Formats: sequence, C-alpha cells, structure tokens
Amino acid sequence: MLDWSKTGLLLLAAMLISGPAFGQHKAEQPKSCVEFAPTWEAAVDEAKLLNVPIVVHSHGFYCGPCWGMHRSVLQNKKYIEFASRYSVEVIALGRLEEGVAKGDPKAATYAAKNDDGEEVEYMLEFPGLTYDQMIALRKSPASRYNDTGKIPFTCLVDPHTGEEIQRWSGGQSAGTLMEAVMLARRDLIQKHGEGLDRRDLQAVVGAVKSAKSEALDGDFTQAFRILEKAVDQDAHAHLRSRVDAANEAVMAIAKKTIGDLEALAAEDASKAKRELSRLKRQLRGTPLEEAVQSAIDSI
Repeated sequence: MLDWSKTGLLLLAAMLISGPAFGQHKAEQPKSCVEFAPTWEAAVDEAKLLNVPIVVHSHGFYCGPCWGMHRSVLQNKKYIEFASRYSVEVIALGRLEEGVAKGDPKAATYAAKNDDGEEVEYMLEFPGLTYDQMIALRKSPASRYNDTGKIPFTCLVDPHTGEEIQRWSGGQSAGTLMEAVMLARRDLIQKHGEGLDRRDLQAVVGAVKSAKSEALDGDFTQAFRILEKAVDQDAHAHLRSRVDAANEAVMAIAKKTIGDLEALAAEDASKAKRELSRLKRQLRGTPLEEAVQSAIDSI
C-alpha cells in the first residue's frame, strides 16, 4: 500500500488542478448571438442604408441581470432572426478589461478570419467582435445614451438624427424590443422611405468575402465569376459600389501575385513562367492580361 505523506498529497492535488493558466480559455465555436456592429460609425451607416433603428445595449461584464438579458434576448433565436432584418445592434459593455484580466470564461475568444482573410480573435459571447472593438464601442457615442447610471439599459436610436426614440431601464423581453423596433421602423419609413433589404446586403457581403477568399487562394476565374453574379443591372447603387470595390481588391491581389511570380523567376524561372501562363488564362480580358504577358516575356 502506498504511504502518502502530507507533502505528497499536496503535490498530487497540484498536479490534478494544474493546466492552462486561468484566463486562457479558448473555444472552437462562437455562441449563437445577434450580429453586432463593429463600430458606432458602421452602425449608423448601415442603419441609414437599411432605414432601421439602432438598438443600443448598455451592459456590464459583472452585471447578473445583463447576462440574463444577454441569454434571453441577444441569444434568443427569434430575436436573432428578427434583428437580422429589422435593426442594427450595438453593445456597450463595461468592465470587459477586468473580465479579461481575471481570465473569466465569459471573456473567452475563438479564432476566425476577418474580411481581409486575416486570422483574428473574436469574443466568444459577442461573435464577430474583437476585444479592441468592444473597448472602442464602450468609449463611442453608444455610451452617451445611458445617463441613468444603471444597467442593463436599452434604447432605440434614429440613425438619421442620432436622437433617442425610446428607452428602457432594466432587463427587457425580446417581444418588447421587437414590438418597439417595428413601430420605430414604421416611422422611419414614413420619413425616409423604404431602405435596402438586409438580405440583399448580406448576399453581396457574402459574395464579396467569397470572391476575395478565392483570389487569395489563386483562383481568379472563380473570384470574378462570383462577383459577376453578385448583382444585376437593377441592383441598389450601394450594392453595385461594393461589388466594384471588390473587383478592384481582386485585381490588387492579382497584381501582387504577378509581382511575386516575377520575383520567383530569379530562383525558378521555369516554375514562374508556368504559373504566369496559368495566371494569364485567368486574367484574360482584364487590364492585367498585358502585364502578365510582359512578365512572361521578361523571363
């Protein structure tokens, strides 16, 4: 039989509880939640475009009722679906720095790629937002609406004027917010007309993201094909401008690829010429076709 001394027991306990330092929590998948605007300026621009109210949520990291509302409203499936069409959601969360410093599990992050293809760390409970974005939102004009000194606090904001439409102090239900949002949206439509349907906007945003991803993977043919199908002639001007900007971004990636292959030619001329020939086929009919041919001729 083993004879465990007091010291041995303490060592065993230390081994059993040892592991990653508290605060280094990681998660594979983000929590299901409403989509938050990354900045106050982005929230205003999108809400104007869609002609919907901005819903500002003033919460605190160490506020129990706030987390209760987070679970019952912001992570509520019906409210998520509703908000995806009829509102722009903004979170102003206090004391997040403290939660991160203490390694609270609710401050966990997950890794994902942003729209530029860069891998970043997003907040698990607030998917799509980085820590820095959340700190900036807390310091943005989103926080000025809560002059009650209490949390949770919620309000609807007119994106065209910045004026508060309605406010609530204390936790609210998803139904209460949805009803108020629809009334506010009705008034906004009467004043400014119908806005862009977010489903159309999301479709174009998705196409742009996919096209950039294909371009970064070297498939420019597919990238241009995706963007060509993203909008039609009758599409909203904003959507067309997004696609135009995406085409320019794909062309910039292609131009960089040409430069990289020209540099490769110094080490492996055969491979560089082969890759440039393949690239030329993908860029046929574009302003860069001549540049690719020039690069091939120079080898």
